[in-house]
Amino acid sequence: MTRARASIAIAVAAIAAAAALFTPARAGATYLPQERVPTDSPVYRDLEQLATRYGLSPRFLDTRPLRLKEVWAFLERLAAEPGAAEDPAWLRAARLVDRGARGATRPLVVASADSGRQRLEISPYVSLLYADDPRYDPDINRDYRIGVDMAGSLDTSSVFVVNLYEGTSSQGGRGTPNFGTDNALVEGVDFNSWVDEAYVEFPVGKTRLLFGRSWLRWGPGRMGTLALSDAAPALDMLRAEATMFRNFRYTEFVALLDPGPQTYLAGHRLEADVTTRIALGFEELARFDGTSQVPLYLIPFVPYSFWEKRPKTGGVSPADTSGIALSKNNVLWSFDVAWNARPGLRVWGQFMMDDYSFSTDYKPDMLGYQLGLDARRRVRGADAIGATVEYTRVNNYVYSAWHGHDFGLDGFPLGFVLGPDAQILWGAVEYELGANWQFQVAADWRRKGEGQVGDPWLPSDGEVDASAFSGVVEEETRVAATVAYSPARWLTVQATVGWSEVENEGNVAGASDTAVPFSIGLKGDW
Repeated sequence: MTRARASIAIAVAAIAAAAALFTPARAGATYLPQERVPTDSPVYRDLEQLATRYGLSPRFLDTRPLRLKEVWAFLERLAAEPGAAEDPAWLRAARLVDRGARGATRPLVVASADSGRQRLEISPYVSLLYADDPRYDPDINRDYRIGVDMAGSLDTSSVFVVNLYEGTSSQGGRGTPNFGTDNALVEGVDFNSWVDEAYVEFPVGKTRLLFGRSWLRWGPGRMGTLALSDAAPALDMLRAEATMFRNFRYTEFVALLDPGPQTYLAGHRLEADVTTRIALGFEELARFDGTSQVPLYLIPFVPYSFWEKRPKTGGVSPADTSGIALSKNNVLWSFDVAWNARPGLRVWGQFMMDDYSFSTDYKPDMLGYQLGLDARRRVRGADAIGATVEYTRVNNYVYSAWHGHDFGLDGFPLGFVLGPDAQILWGAVEYELGANWQFQVAADWRRKGEGQVGDPWLPSDGEVDASAFSGVVEEETRVAATVAYSPARWLTVQATVGWSEVENEGNVAGASDTAVPFSIGLKGDW
């Protein structure tokens, strides 16, 4: 049995056992309040638009994923603002959390017991995406899926979620791995089984623990965050979350990247809602090896650099070929701020340092930073118009270390989606025609050097300028128009067409290309 088949078998067995506890009953008024909203959900853009327009942000918006009850709490608070409950972004977000909202739907199967304390919901879905884009390799990306999303609660405070699907191999961190036909649903056909997400979450005192497979996204960036983004595949993790003193949230996790060499990623983040308009976040990530070290990285608030520098009385045996891997780690720090400057205007920024040296030992400036601005206003009563500008720069050598502790997974960076040695200026204007139609015109200019995750600075390289692009620099200018139609929670149709000009394509001097990238996608969820 393949690894994917084994994972699905375990998940299905767990769901079947849980489902046996339930008897059919009528659906209630709301969705499962403890369920997490996936980090790629469009509802986060709705929340950002509402924060921009009304100058109020959801609590801990930049430490995602949020729970459904947290989204609903923000919508309820915002409904007190004049006209907010008729805002198109508010109406779209309400579909997610309130079954009585306009455009909301009920899961296909609902079962409950114990006066609704125990609950199971099952929703099949289909997702179709066809894209022709020179940023892909190859240019054509087909992502066709048919799956089932299941969520349940054994009491009012715990929840389990499983998302299983059959799909074609596709590209990107959220794509389906290319199994060939070894794991195919039908022999010889590229249609394979995969687990998109599967976790259980429950409270222990005032802390919530999550165990399973899911995504994390920390930071306010629009095109991608710098330290921990959801550009990579889902993480298999143990996560703890605690809200303290009402306005502070501490989150920590340890994720297993590869069980063979025992490679791990750890992270902790403290976000503070200083006021209803200002949110600050500080996070630290560490790449380390060795299952025996996992308990150390679960100790709250201790800086990760301490575990590398702590005294090692026994040392590392020269005969241990993994000695360097076990004795070293790679630590990355990030600070971000989001400020609702006034109703209609929101700004944010993030600054990152990778493996920065506070000693006399020389290391290049492995830094990254991001600045963004979002403006939005209501027009013609039920419509809205907005504009966004964001600039991101990530130096060379970021996310990599000479001892192999790189911030990458399955060929994707765990941080910014373009990886290191990159620069992008992006802007968009968006018009919302009621809650159902969204039109966007966007443009971006990006530069990418030859630096990649896994290409570290070596001490033998001597002094270098990490802020300079390496090798031949690929440069792309692009404009694109997107239209999205979502009349209800269960249906979204989106199409994009644009124009792209690339110079030094693939970091090959003199290679150039122009293209008309386009994509069309549909998702139906019952």
